[in-house]
Amino acid sequence: MIFAHLLIGIILGKLYGNYFLFILGSIFPDIDHFYIIFKNKIYTLEKIIDSIKYEEKYNLNYKTSLFHSLIGLVIFSLIIYLVVGNKAIYFSVAYLLHLLIDWSDTDTKYFLYPLKIKFKGFLSIWSKPGRALTIILIVMLLFLFN
Repeated sequence: MIFAHLLIGIILGKLYGNYFLFILGSIFPDIDHFYIIFKNKIYTLEKIIDSIKYEEKYNLNYKTSLFHSLIGLVIFSLIIYLVVGNKAIYFSVAYLLHLLIDWSDTDTKYFLYPLKIKFKGFLSIWSKPGRALTIILIVMLLFLFN
């Protein structure tokens, strides 16, 4: 559900205003993907896509413990709060929705980090339900912007 995060941020921005914080919160947790890409020297687009789809084949985990956890949500929301005050709630809601959507992914996540409790979902990257959700979100966006 790669694009679902961005689409949800845009939809929330359209419905409630403050596009920037909703979009930032909805995609911010995936900033850890860049860390994994550079750390493992995965520089071609083809290899990036393949390694995201088949993390176990590459022995990777794109969802790092800090960014994809409740403590990450709290830490980064506090930082945003120091910058924008009460509007940080928009960022926090979008960040939480990101984590909830990622819950369904089959890769390993540590939402309760620093506890070593693993969470694994039931949907692979680009599964049919994930693609269906993305299409539904695109249709919603089209209706909202008409």
